[in-house]
Amino acid sequence: MGDNVFRENTEHEQEMLFSPLKDLSGRVRKKLQNHWSTHFYEHVFTQIDETKFGRLYHDGYSRPNKPVNELVSLEIIKHLLGMSDKELEHAYVFDFRVRNALGKETLGDNICEKTLTNFRRRLMKYEEETGQDLLHEVFEDHRTYFQREFEIDASTQRMDSTFIEANIKQLSRVDLLAKVLHNFLCDLPEEIVQELPAGMDELADTENLELSYHLEPDEIPAEMETLAEHIAWLVERFRGEAKYAELESFAHLQRVLDEQCYRIPEFEDDNPEPDDQGHPGDSSPGWQPLQTYTSPSESTATAGDGPDSESVDRDAEEKHDHVGLEESDEIGSESLQNPHDDEATYRSKNAEDYFGYKSNIAETCNGENPFRLITAVRVDTNNTDDGDLLGEDARNLAEETGLRELLVDGGYTHKEVEKCCRDQGITQHFTGITGQRPAAEKMSLAAPEWDGTRMVACPAGHEPFEQNHYETGRISGKMEKQFCDGCQHQENCFVNEQQEHYSYGFRERRVEVAQRRQRLDDPAEQEFLNLRAGVESLMNEMYHQDGEKTRFTGTIKVKNASIAKAMGRNLKRASGFLESEAKQEKSAG
Repeated sequence: MGDNVFRENTEHEQEMLFSPLKDLSGRVRKKLQNHWSTHFYEHVFTQIDETKFGRLYHDGYSRPNKPVNELVSLEIIKHLLGMSDKELEHAYVFDFRVRNALGKETLGDNICEKTLTNFRRRLMKYEEETGQDLLHEVFEDHRTYFQREFEIDASTQRMDSTFIEANIKQLSRVDLLAKVLHNFLCDLPEEIVQELPAGMDELADTENLELSYHLEPDEIPAEMETLAEHIAWLVERFRGEAKYAELESFAHLQRVLDEQCYRIPEFEDDNPEPDDQGHPGDSSPGWQPLQTYTSPSESTATAGDGPDSESVDRDAEEKHDHVGLEESDEIGSESLQNPHDDEATYRSKNAEDYFGYKSNIAETCNGENPFRLITAVRVDTNNTDDGDLLGEDARNLAEETGLRELLVDGGYTHKEVEKCCRDQGITQHFTGITGQRPAAEKMSLAAPEWDGTRMVACPAGHEPFEQNHYETGRISGKMEKQFCDGCQHQENCFVNEQQEHYSYGFRERRVEVAQRRQRLDDPAEQEFLNLRAGVESLMNEMYHQDGEKTRFTGTIKVKNASIAKAMGRNLKRASGFLESEAKQEKSAG
């Protein structure tokens, strides 16, 4: 995947006979031993398994790669110190802290920004092609080492998620249509743009962007319809020409057409192909390609020479609208928000709009540990449920860290994931429960004694004479009339009187939620849940100190930055602990 040959870096293991380190006084050398950069070298740099990255480079004779343990470490240091790539380049050459963290005793060798960006590109391309996340594997090795080296008990952890704002401008719908049109037209040769139907070429001019600022509100709907017709025309015109159809800007045109528009049925074929069930009409609910070219102007300008030019001349005289615009509330949250970052998604929460990604993070919270260890980092689009993000890590956290008690908020309630956690021996402790609390006068479904889905005894101490648990998740049962008639709980009970017995029936999920509410009312559980309060400071450390928006575009880049940050935060916490221990030893001595 690269032009370099892979070589492991072992130079740092060879101590130099003469170096500036040898000239340091004993007092200064002692300070260096307790400095974060030395801790970084000992606990991060030397623990990176470079062989994992050998597949990024080819075999044979060529120039060796820049050491992988240096490149991975520089990614971590970049976020640890809040540096840009240019600052990181200079720090690699001139900053002894960074040199020491990489096991270097002198100044000297150089690095350029391109080396850093090329390495990131290799990582991203490899993950896209294979699905294997090499940087996350480094994080897992790092977590295992820290847990073992510092004897960290990870049986109790807390988890939370936060939105990461994409580094994009929030575009109105009309501006989005204009932007994707503009980008594609700018990718076309000038001579082709000039031959397009009248009106399209104007969108290549940046002055015609941000139409929402230049148009009156009542002019916007008509302008959007015109832009949609332009997009449909261009998609049909260039879809057969590979050199244009393979452009990213063309993919954005097609995507906006799929997500924002629909084909007007009036212009469908008279005899459409039947669907899979033999019914007439199109079986696909989305956009269907135009069968003819249309032009929104009265011009009969052609789209250039070629086999289709005659049909373009003929159809350009049509004035019909062939596409309509979907209603805003029918457009999915995964739709394109801005072509600058085509993976960012939309999410509305608490009447606020968010555009970008979501990060899900877990850390240890046992008070006996020397410091809190970040154990999981997961990044996805911001329309991903918290429960789905937890599901990605539940098995790994149980097997690799020994997680048993997990503190989360009500957003992590997810039936399948809760079952996965139970199967892994993880007990979830929820700080809140979504949904409305049942009326106080109604008996809680947690009042009976349950053994899984089987009722052992009702609140009055009686067992049903018949019980059923169905694959659909429904529980039902029957109670003897002699027990229910005159029972003190009868008025508020969940059973219903029948001719010969009393019966009940409900989803097992309702029992689980009721039992969860019951635990929340327990003072001991409330005290335990207080451990989750510190998770807010974790999110502040990881994201909110750097500003409102990420510097990166695309899920993989945002995720890799988050992983590097997490390893940096863990190192900083460990370093603080080691410095504190060194001070205590000095005081005791």
